[in-house]
Amino acid sequence: MTAVLTRNDVVSQAKTLKDVSFSNGALCIGVHWVQILSAFVLFYFYQTWWTFILLLLFISARQYGLAILLHDAQHTLLHPDKAANNRIAAWLIAAPLGTDFIGSQRSHLEHHFNLGDSSRDPDYALYCFGEPSPKRSLAQVFSLFLFRIVGGKIFSMVASAGEGRPDNSAPREIAIGASFVVALVRRARQMAPRLWSVAVVQTLLLVTFSLTFGWWGYFLLWLLPVTTLAIFYNDFRIFCEHSVLAREATSRDERMISFISNPVERFFIAPNHMNYHAEHHLFPFVPHSQLPALRNVIRNCPELNSGIEWRSSYFGHLVSYLRNLRRSPGTSLNSARM
Repeated sequence: MTAVLTRNDVVSQAKTLKDVSFSNGALCIGVHWVQILSAFVLFYFYQTWWTFILLLLFISARQYGLAILLHDAQHTLLHPDKAANNRIAAWLIAAPLGTDFIGSQRSHLEHHFNLGDSSRDPDYALYCFGEPSPKRSLAQVFSLFLFRIVGGKIFSMVASAGEGRPDNSAPREIAIGASFVVALVRRARQMAPRLWSVAVVQTLLLVTFSLTFGWWGYFLLWLLPVTTLAIFYNDFRIFCEHSVLAREATSRDERMISFISNPVERFFIAPNHMNYHAEHHLFPFVPHSQLPALRNVIRNCPELNSGIEWRSSYFGHLVSYLRNLRRSPGTSLNSARM
């Protein structure tokens, strides 16, 4: 019979799981890059419309897998030495994904410190029920995710340049023309000191894809999946992990949610143990490879276990969310206040 644990017992056992192994981090990064390169080699020899669709789905999922490893790096969990951790993350993960490691780390840690805070959590717009990104109707929910699938978030981030934080909501308007160019230049000037690694790596990717596949290779085979599907996977996951059914949460504790999920969802939506999400929020110093062991410990602690909402499926939560909109007064599935 398994012993019942107290919160202090769990804290003590979590500390035994916090050791960071560079070999494990290097293996995870290496496996993702080998998978990505193998997929491109296969596509080089079999270039058809249907292999392109399969490649788009696979590459976007592996790019997102790298993004989750970047998440570990944001908590200094890829290498025990902080400087080495940051260099590895910046050059082998962040730069290929076109992002700034330091900026992404700052944003993610703000999410941890300010979960559920409408003014301070940079991810709040992704999971809130009301403002600043209402999800009170079918149209509002699906427009949020469609906006990401078609790459709209990139334009939104550029259009909101200079505001001091990312714009995670689907904007009612996106500045096009002169104002868009001004915003682009402003954002480039602000981020230039931190983006030279991104510029170097993206240039190498552009040259490599152009020489291998033609001028279109970089844009269709690398840039397209990372700016559309990979962003969708991330933002859909955040919505599922912190939203409550058809209402606003009354406390931070209501947003402590973890998923059992299934292999397909874990490949596309929650790679590298991201479905162990409440466990991660409770003990962010534990590397992703140790989160399954941490879950087993938490399950044996009634105090912590009862404080987590255990969900079986990401898409199952979306279905439940939409069904509860029907039952919630003041909401509609047929109209949206855009």
